[in-house]
Amino acid sequence: MKRSFKQTISGNSNPTDGSSAVSANPSSDVETIINRYSGMSEEQLMQELISATNRQKADGTFDRESVQKGVDAVLPMLNDAQKKKLFNIISRI
Repeated sequence: MKRSFKQTISGNSNPTDGSSAVSANPSSDVETIINRYSGMSEEQLMQELISATNRQKADGTFDRESVQKGVDAVLPMLNDAQKKKLFNIISRI
């Protein structure tokens, strides 16, 4: 079973209560995520991304196709500097 974004950032790959990965209050979830990562440096954020990616690769839930779909979706909206940064991030994971 693939993990949701929420499960990935929380480190919870197998919810035991049978609940859905989507809560009744998504804005609260977003606030929680923002609060967790606000104040982190770019390098700290990169380390967190690499760590989460490594966990997913180790447990078999990393989905390259989903990553590629995400890249394909945002690529047309980025300027050249942003594209370069995105490709740098993708190459590191």
